[in-house]
Amino acid sequence: MSDSFQISCDNMVLSKDGKMHLYESMYSGFCDLANEPMEIAARIHPSKRKVFDALVDGENIEIAVRNDHGELAKASIHRDITLHLNDRRGGIRDVSYASVMGGNNAKFAEVHARGFDANGEPVIRQMPDRSFRLVFCTMPPRAHVLGDAFDMDDFGARLTRLTKARITWDDRDVFHIANAGEADIRAILHFLQTYGKD
Repeated sequence: MSDSFQISCDNMVLSKDGKMHLYESMYSGFCDLANEPMEIAARIHPSKRKVFDALVDGENIEIAVRNDHGELAKASIHRDITLHLNDRRGGIRDVSYASVMGGNNAKFAEVHARGFDANGEPVIRQMPDRSFRLVFCTMPPRAHVLGDAFDMDDFGARLTRLTKARITWDDRDVFHIANAGEADIRAILHFLQTYGKD
């Protein structure tokens, strides 16, 4: 992978083996994530999946880190990513990204909201039960026109009230849309493409 990219994940830890380990946290009040691999696949943004899959496939990706003396050094990223999933019975369950995604060829009908967050545009995916997931690469977005003035609370409140479709902010970067028609999806896309630009 010769491209330049920015890694987005919830935590990175430099371990004693000198490798950087990536951790991605996922929460849902609707789904039992630990037992629903398709739901996990639906919630991983395409930009993240590209990097995560490259790591699992053996791509050597290095990042600059500071050592104990404060000097810059290079560290390879560990081949697998740990997913922290909330367990509906309580607590957190750690799952290997590779074990969940290895045999998971889930395909979704999806549309990208171009113009919201350069190189990390949100995606709306339709699930087999006809519900939708609105998935962001990062929240707040990295490259939105509002920059540091992006107000997550205002954004979330306006989005969840936007249409008659039942929209719930289910995780920091995932909105659960229980049911929506074509007009609702168009309204959501328009909102995303114009938010903060008027």
